[in-house]
Amino acid sequence: MALIRPCADLRNNYNEISRICHETKEPIYITKNGCNDLVILSDETYETIIKTTKETEEERIDRLVAKHFDKHYDTFEEFQKDIFVKIEEALKDVDEGNCRTMDEFCAEMEEKYDLS
Repeated sequence: MALIRPCADLRNNYNEISRICHETKEPIYITKNGCNDLVILSDETYETIIKTTKETEEERIDRLVAKHFDKHYDTFEEFQKDIFVKIEEALKDVDEGNCRTMDEFCAEMEEKYDLS
């Protein structure tokens, strides 16, 4: 069962809150003005959670790419066809002069977003 304590207990009863976190290995919810504000865990519990949910950067990238891919394409061939169409369109734009240099683009963005 969730343990809920007011924020004043952090100052007034820190040792008790720490003891409860370590003994129960459960989070303690801290409220401020009657609203949820913080969740406190023992370091041991936090590390256990991190170890069981941690993914490598490569796994994270794969997951995000798959999420985006699955949202837009049913098959890899569909994705590949779309990429080739976009490359052809981009090359046609370059041939027709419908492009700008990187310097021009950066200057436009700096002006548009007041980045100078």
